[in-house]
Amino acid sequence: MNGGQKMKKIITLLLALTLAAFTLVGCGSKGTSSTADVSTTADVSATETPEKSDELVKVRVSTLAQQLSLPMYYIHEKGWDVENGFELEITTFAQGTGINEALGSGLVDIFTIGAAGISSCSVYDAEYLFSHEDSGAGQQGMVRADSDIANATGYLKDDPNLLGSPETIKGKTFLLPMGTGAQINVDTYLAKFGLTEDDVTLVNMDTAAGYQAFVSGEGDICHTCYPTADEFAPSEYVAAFSMNELEIPYYDNILASRAFYEDESKHDVLVALCEQIIRAAEDFKDDKVLMDTMMAWYDLNGQTCDADAIEHQVLERPFFTYDDLTTIDYTASFKMVAEFYASVGNITDEDLDTVNANIDNTILNEALKAYKADYLK
Repeated sequence: MNGGQKMKKIITLLLALTLAAFTLVGCGSKGTSSTADVSTTADVSATETPEKSDELVKVRVSTLAQQLSLPMYYIHEKGWDVENGFELEITTFAQGTGINEALGSGLVDIFTIGAAGISSCSVYDAEYLFSHEDSGAGQQGMVRADSDIANATGYLKDDPNLLGSPETIKGKTFLLPMGTGAQINVDTYLAKFGLTEDDVTLVNMDTAAGYQAFVSGEGDICHTCYPTADEFAPSEYVAAFSMNELEIPYYDNILASRAFYEDESKHDVLVALCEQIIRAAEDFKDDKVLMDTMMAWYDLNGQTCDADAIEHQVLERPFFTYDDLTTIDYTASFKMVAEFYASVGNITDEDLDTVNANIDNTILNEALKAYKADYLK
């Protein structure tokens, strides 16, 4: 491998552990920013919380000030935790790396997390329970509308919405955060045209920096995600490919610390919490409920949001319902990301074995059975 090829393979571990966590378009901070490096404990007391008892099991939940953590807030706000014999103590973090640090310090029981969950399992021996949200929307590769890639339409007869051809793509420069889902997206796109990373140049930039560089004239393809995806003017830029078009599963996840997972006295609480997460997903099928709860969650975490500006972002990333979890392979994304990290050297083969060994469907299966009995009568 020559020096240029090696540079293409450089992976920044920090980026590999977390997808960029940005404030949504239409949102601004107020008071303490939700993107601070330190965690903040959210006071999400329900408006009409059932009377608490000393027998409630405390569950320390770590969240992000993002959509993937919305079920935890909603469950506590509705009082469903107390109703089922436990109480969620919610702490928010800026990034998944912060959650993992707290996990390593023994401060976390249950948490919502994205790609950083691979490190949770491989480094901190956490247990993957299930994936609960499809977060692939907005993950796409943007090109200039007047580029040769944009004008190369219909090369793939089976995928006419993918723009480009081997001749127009080869030698081009991609701006993307390496070691994240963006690299998986780019590699899958290249493979569709019989190309690999060796046929192009990959420049490691986080999403915001990549956008600024691209609109300033650098690079040929810029990988983006929400909220930055909304900043590209439709008249000037088009999507050459996307995760949804490439049918790449990309989900957010629910994990448990090893100590909490193996504590037999917490087993029923763990099942009950997962059941309530499924229950919340059913409520979130109502767009108004989802949007209202999302706005409240961002406000709680110090962000002022324009609902119109974020509506399609929120509604395009659905939570998995009972029907979804009983019909799809909800583990597909987590396994894919782990295998990708192993292939690029972010984790070892031994780490990959640990991740796979820490994927468990026992708790979710019990929760699905309970949900069917309690709510599908």
